[in-house]
Amino acid sequence: MTAVEHFESLYRGDPDPWGYRSSPYERAKYAATLDACGPGPFASALELGGSIGVFSALLAPRCRALVTVDFSPTAVRAAQNALAGHPQARAFVGEIPLDIPAGWFDLVVASEVLYYLAPEALTATLPALEARMAPGARLVAVHWRRPGPERPATAQEVHDLVGRQPWLEHVCAGPDDEYLLDAWERRP
Repeated sequence: MTAVEHFESLYRGDPDPWGYRSSPYERAKYAATLDACGPGPFASALELGGSIGVFSALLAPRCRALVTVDFSPTAVRAAQNALAGHPQARAFVGEIPLDIPAGWFDLVVASEVLYYLAPEALTATLPALEARMAPGARLVAVHWRRPGPERPATAQEVHDLVGRQPWLEHVCAGPDDEYLLDAWERRP
């Protein structure tokens, strides 16, 4: 079973398989992630792995334009519904990094997605982001600390890799025992 088939199966079996709409963990993580993003307004933001759009709908009011990408068509349909009240936001089906849209972003959010990427896809994602982030743009990464067999990398491995990018400067971290949250800014 491919990763897309796996996630499609999850979303078809339960429209909110991780309790994004109801979980206290998710609500607290979303609040911390929004704090790490900053108040905005953001001219153009990108959310990698937007899933069913719960966080996207919270972020959208801070953005003049928001694009979310996820490889699950079922999740993207749910995200489109969640973003229906935000005409400046759109969700589309795509694979990371191949389908990261062209453009100039001043905010990129990657919440619980980068550790699902195969090593070569994760390695290719970072230069793709570098080419699309404006000077001073913020990259916020959030990942659950517990390892899982479906994830090729751990949260720590992902954040360490991102942190080693010479074009990024670490600006904040969120202390939490359950997830890693870090933010970096694109050096001029």
